[in-house]
Amino acid sequence: MLATNGIKPLASFTTLGELEVYLSKGSVDVIICQICPACEAGLLLLSVLNRMHKSGKLEQLPSVFWSGETSMIELARRGDDNCTFGLPAIGQTAWIKCMGGVAMTALESLARLAKAAGIHVEILHQCGAIALNDAFRAALLIHAKNDAEPAQATFDSLAEDEIISALTTGEGLRFVFQPQFDLLSRRVVGAEALVRWKHQRFGDIPPSVMIPLVNHLGLDLLLFSLVEMWAIKVMLALKHENYRIPIAVNASAKTLCTPQFAERLAARMHGVGLPTHLLKLELTEDVPEPDELLLSAALTAIRAKGFQISLDDFGVGAATMNLLVNISFDEVKIDGSFVRALGEYSSSGKVISGFINWARLLTSNVVAEGIEDESTIPMLHRLGCRVGQGYALAHPMEFDDFMVFMKKQN
Repeated sequence: MLATNGIKPLASFTTLGELEVYLSKGSVDVIICQICPACEAGLLLLSVLNRMHKSGKLEQLPSVFWSGETSMIELARRGDDNCTFGLPAIGQTAWIKCMGGVAMTALESLARLAKAAGIHVEILHQCGAIALNDAFRAALLIHAKNDAEPAQATFDSLAEDEIISALTTGEGLRFVFQPQFDLLSRRVVGAEALVRWKHQRFGDIPPSVMIPLVNHLGLDLLLFSLVEMWAIKVMLALKHENYRIPIAVNASAKTLCTPQFAERLAARMHGVGLPTHLLKLELTEDVPEPDELLLSAALTAIRAKGFQISLDDFGVGAATMNLLVNISFDEVKIDGSFVRALGEYSSSGKVISGFINWARLLTSNVVAEGIEDESTIPMLHRLGCRVGQGYALAHPMEFDDFMVFMKKQN
């Protein structure tokens, strides 16, 4: 099959040890491995690649293709009291799809974790020449995208005074607004205010680089104030056009726990004639608050002033789960990693459905973020998610463009 696609294998190995020695001498683009009951190397390979990459022994992470014989394995028959999976079948036999004796849902979960670590995994459900060719095309696109993204090391030389200057003078900063839509009617029901920084030497600085630098310097409150100022500017312009939609602004726990935060923010809103419920505060985990009691008290004081509180990046890490259990939120935002995996992994739909049901039990609204594929929109709606944002709906827009967009929407 490789020959059919014009690809010449460089080497083949039977053990992980042999492969690790080979990789330590140079990088490869793709590793194809078989999933089978007698060999766990294909599963442990991901851990080996991650360890080598973190230690600097592997500069470029290869794509991994999993192949294997697929089958349906019977879980339990009707009336079977010895179901080890805890999933007794009601009225029929229960089956689970497997590859090489491993549940497909387990493989998909492992592939998601690998993706979070930067390893692209393709599961070849039908290991034929066409499927293999499609997998290579996908890997090629992934590597091209990774090459285009600025490396973290590029920004290591960013001087602290440069971000301080940008925040105090506004030079190079852009404030943009990404609409949030009702997924059924495609009506705009809100927006998120975001900041972008264009450096004179490095060009656009990713938020993943800018925000940690801001937090490291203790400038998160200053950044929040700048974004909040632009959010109020947009709300006033929308009020003039008779629009009433909430604008969300990201804020760390440290920022929200600032003394007298709720009072000062409410005074600014009332000073310009805006109701507080139009400003939504999205709690991020950029700077976690170690004192959960203080955070809970601060959020309660903010909600008492009429502001809405949203939990950002829900589902990522145990911290967000603990927050949702112990603190009340008006809204939870499902992290984009789950949304992007919706069309790729069958288990993602079940996870998102579970998130939505949990949020409903806690009387919280749900927003799906990171919607980049049009096909996921009806899927999210069927799962019970009513509101979403992402490139498939609208890109972030600067002030004037956003206002024009809103008028056209009307």
